Amino acid sequence: PQKLDPAVIDMILGKPASVQMTECLDAVENSSTPSEARIIALDDLEMLVGNIDNASNVEPLGLWPRLGTLYDDADAGVRAGALWVSATALQHNQKAQAAFSKHALLAKALRLLEDGKEDAVVRAKALLCVSAFVRANAAGLAEFVALDGLALLRRALDTATEQSLGAHVQRLLFLLTALVDEALDESTPEAQRPAARLTAAIADLGFVDAAANAMLHFASDDSFARSVFGRAAAFFVSLSATPDGRAAVRASAPVRQACAAATLADPDD
Repeated sequence: PQKLDPAVIDMILGKPASVQMTECLDAVENSSTPSEARIIALDDLEMLVGNIDNASNVEPLGLWPRLGTLYDDADAGVRAGALWVSATALQHNQKAQAAFSKHALLAKALRLLEDGKEDAVVRAKALLCVSAFVRANAAGLAEFVALDGLALLRRALDTATEQSLGAHVQRLLFLLTALVDEALDESTPEAQRPAARLTAAIADLGFVDAAANAMLHFASDDSFARSVFGRAAAFFVSLSATPDGRAAVRASAPVRQACAAATLADPDD
């Protein structure tokens, strides 16, 4: 029998995922590709790396450095798309997390997260990327701390509050709560668990007051009052499972002010 033309096979079965992934980035990097098409190509790549095998292949295909370069692209939509692809690939994937660290991409993602002048969507995707890298990844969290990531998160929370970015505030508080819970969860393997002293560092850096100030800021905002209050309260509860955290919550004047100022539609809440 005669061999089928590879192009015919591609038409029937579709191109291999590795080829599709590379072609997506080729299209994004092509200077003649329109902005909308570049963003669509990144959306396609994000769907592909949702498969854990494809995510693990980002490194063998040499795509991580190319994605990192796109973090600095002039188009905010491309920056956001590249960070979203990264976040999806990193989630619960130790191989991808190790490769991300190897190429020193955390510092670039943190810079975008902290920049108060950066596009809000880019900052949101940068936070997703950072979160996917540090959660359940003790080595990644150690790198994050070494880059002064906790202090950066504190500044990012203050900035998001000042700029009334309620959704971003919620995501930051969610990440803080998750880190505290992981540090205290003895059922998690120790190799994947943050050091217990992480909770003391979070308390010392003033996150309690920052979260309470966010509650106060959004207290009169019908869109975010309830959700920000809920996220902040969950953070306080988790942190209060430790002596340092409990002391920080009890000593915080902004916490008392926020609770007194809270007005919810349903009194039972």
